[in-house]
Amino acid sequence: MGLAVKTKKFLARTPLHRPLLELNSARRYRQVMRTPIRDVRTAYCISPYKTGTSFIANMFDLSVSAHEPLYHLTLKHMHNPDFLQRRKAFLDLRVEASGHFAIMAKEFSALFPDDDLLFTIRDPSDWLGSCLDHAAVMQQRIHYHFGGKLFWRKVTRYASNDFYRLGDEAQCEYVTDMLNFWVRTYRTARTLPKAHIIRLHEVEEKIEWLEHLFNQKAVNLKHAHRNTSPGRKPFSAWDYVNKADFADAIGEFGY
Repeated sequence: MGLAVKTKKFLARTPLHRPLLELNSARRYRQVMRTPIRDVRTAYCISPYKTGTSFIANMFDLSVSAHEPLYHLTLKHMHNPDFLQRRKAFLDLRVEASGHFAIMAKEFSALFPDDDLLFTIRDPSDWLGSCLDHAAVMQQRIHYHFGGKLFWRKVTRYASNDFYRLGDEAQCEYVTDMLNFWVRTYRTARTLPKAHIIRLHEVEEKIEWLEHLFNQKAVNLKHAHRNTSPGRKPFSAWDYVNKADFADAIGEFGY
């Protein structure tokens, strides 16, 4: 690990993390907003976090593929169509995997109607457990949890890294909010004209199909990064809510 990377990781764990993020995002924002809008064909994987988005992005040539580029900046301006169009031209990617766009999938599809959208799907209870594990890991790695503040608070009032300290009622509300978000996301995906849904465990079986969808050769399969949490804590959503209340909704997707 190089000195620059070590320094960046160290600073991310200090109170300097947020002001440095804000400064960098302000600089990048000026660059993006000076970029002329032009036609760039990008295929997107916009299923929610913890659905293999990092693997999808990293299987392709990283000169034309990226996972959550301009992450903090994008979360701050993701509902600004002008910013998104200029951002697309600025990045000039062929593949992008950014799960935060799941929360605005319908608007995103309307803004970029010619671009294919991929949604990978996994069992909702497994997905939720993975989200909680990831939040715990990030709490150790970064000082300013901007993903939670700028994204997840739009889904639920509770912070994922606080889940195991919440009372029973709050835990039930958190799990309910997250499961409802899961259902809304994939129901919306079904209505979008250029959206495709595949099961996460089938991704590696459908490499050729993905190559065709993204119009890119999968060149990094042996080294594609999987963003997994070590020492995952056992979790079942059905310990906190009644599965029967969600059976019909998640059953629509075979779970």
